[in-house]
Amino acid sequence: MNNKEKLINLKCKATGIGSVPHTDINYITDFIIKNCPDIPYWPQAVNIDPREAILTQYIENFPCLKLDNNNEAVYDKTDKDKKLLEYFEHLTSGDYDYFKISREFARGLHSLSDKLKNSKADFIKGQVVGPITFLYSVMGENGKQILFDEMLGDAIIRGLALKGVWQAKEIKKIGKVPVIFFDEPAMSGFGSAFMPLNRDQAMSIFDKLIDTVKEHEDVIMGMHCCGNSDWEMILQTRFDIINFDAFSFLDNFILYPEAIDKFLKRGGIIAWGAVPTSEYNDNITLDILIKKLSGAMDKLAGQGIDKDLLLRRSLFTPACGMGKLSIEIAEKIIYLTKELALNFKN
Repeated sequence: MNNKEKLINLKCKATGIGSVPHTDINYITDFIIKNCPDIPYWPQAVNIDPREAILTQYIENFPCLKLDNNNEAVYDKTDKDKKLLEYFEHLTSGDYDYFKISREFARGLHSLSDKLKNSKADFIKGQVVGPITFLYSVMGENGKQILFDEMLGDAIIRGLALKGVWQAKEIKKIGKVPVIFFDEPAMSGFGSAFMPLNRDQAMSIFDKLIDTVKEHEDVIMGMHCCGNSDWEMILQTRFDIINFDAFSFLDNFILYPEAIDKFLKRGGIIAWGAVPTSEYNDNITLDILIKKLSGAMDKLAGQGIDKDLLLRRSLFTPACGMGKLSIEIAEKIIYLTKELALNFKN
């Protein structure tokens, strides 16, 4: 049984996105293990160190990029050709340690690995910023996004893939199955005038990412988008898991029952981000979340989707990361996610 076959037999489990507001990394890691025991994930401690933010966390050893005094990723064209040549040598040589994420950039990753060596969890979920978000967010020459720099863009796509591969190999060292999400908040603008990318270009980027990962390691790959997007297109990618904000955009997502059905039948898994994060308040109860999600699943079943298959291909997460929330609210959200998963499992 390969890794993907193992995961689709895990009906209705809880996991998470990444960023948390906590500054005690041991405490939040233990909290995650307790509440997501089947697929624990490593927390991104954005309030401990700004280098744990979504873009800067993965910048180590990337060519022509550096951190400025504000720990922002900035372009540096000094010796560009030389740096790219050296970088591609690492890409093609199988030098996975070159693409490591050091402890000071990802305390949660290293803390979780240390704690889970003897746990009963079969899976560990990690994350990497998605290539479209990275390429769209960092400015290159002439004030243009590095999305438009063909050679540097190719280097970054492949490098992000190997950041995921490096994580997967570290997870396998402790006897666990890696599940790696690529976080694509920029895809919430896809199809708008503000996103200079068409469908074919986006699919080409995702294909290059997936092909690079699969070439090096057997990894279950997910894509997370916390805004509304072109769900029909995303469901047609080759990601194993699609994770979306199912609290705010559930009605938008279920407009595509045919694409959802094809995705499920090819073995795809939907990770419902059903517990709100930025929109959370104490009036949002477990019963409200169950009713909302059950209604959507029933509607899909009424459109010909096998509900048992839908449940067997379902995971549950918060809607998005929680780095900007209070510790109290973040923990309530993690707990609600666990309870929601248990309800649908039963």
